[in-house]
Amino acid sequence: MNKALKITGKVCLIVLASLLALIILLIGGLNIAKFGIYSDYYAIKTDICKNPGLSDGFVCQSVCAVEEHRKFLVSGYMKDGVSASRIYVTDKENNSFYVSVMLEGKPFAGHADGIAYKDNTAYLVCDGAIHILNLYDILNAGNGGTVEIQEVIPVNNGGAFVYTDGNYLYVGEFHNGTNYIMNHPYETPDGTYYSIMCRYSFDDLTKPNKVYSITNQVQGACITPDGKVVLSTSYGLADSYYYVYNESEAIDSGLTLDGAPLYYLCNPTQVVKGPAMSEGLDYYNGKVITLTESASDKYIFGKFFFADKIVGLEF
Repeated sequence: MNKALKITGKVCLIVLASLLALIILLIGGLNIAKFGIYSDYYAIKTDICKNPGLSDGFVCQSVCAVEEHRKFLVSGYMKDGVSASRIYVTDKENNSFYVSVMLEGKPFAGHADGIAYKDNTAYLVCDGAIHILNLYDILNAGNGGTVEIQEVIPVNNGGAFVYTDGNYLYVGEFHNGTNYIMNHPYETPDGTYYSIMCRYSFDDLTKPNKVYSITNQVQGACITPDGKVVLSTSYGLADSYYYVYNESEAIDSGLTLDGAPLYYLCNPTQVVKGPAMSEGLDYYNGKVITLTESASDKYIFGKFFFADKIVGLEF
């Protein structure tokens, strides 16, 4: 009986070892194959620094470069759905800490989708609103500190991402037609889309002064100094795509939304396929910077594919 058990045990160990070896070979093979599958992406990609908080239950959603302080802000929510959303502060040397977001003295557990800043103000966008915070409160809070939302300004879209070029604030929404459905259908020259991105003046964040009809599944947007509009799109395990447009070629629809002219953003000049779960965008040092949420504790698989960096893409 003991001999039979020993043989069975050895067989089980061999099977487990074989499965482990197979998994290692598979992951290794996929790590090599990704450079071919996403060749255009890796041709324009450089690593900037580590993406913080990936092993802390934090699910990153966007990144923002605070150049004058040589810092990056990373916004996101906690996978337990009840803990306070966080903003991580990091730098190119991977020195990082986090602050918890509070609203009226209580933990704010919103999705914390996008983050941007201008002067001394940070703009955290989620749940159909712009949340105003003090930038210096974030930078000086210290690890585990808190930062209070000072004002909440509702917007006329889902509020899933935000970007500023220093002149305007751009806020847009995510639509995929199933779990996330927005109510802005416009028949564009290259198809029907259901998402919008609104441009606001910093003097009045309650009313847009320009509206773009955009493609579906947008996670982030960036307007480069040379007039390119870059959109990051992803959902689930499917490939991410980066769409590049010339802002000057946006088509005037002749329509208005909330008093602002509506433009169709279509006919991209470049489309780049990348790894799954791309998120928010910003512009830094001549590159569009971004990150993915795939290596967070919520999804895990990105940890095996070294998707743990804030990266720059040169379009």
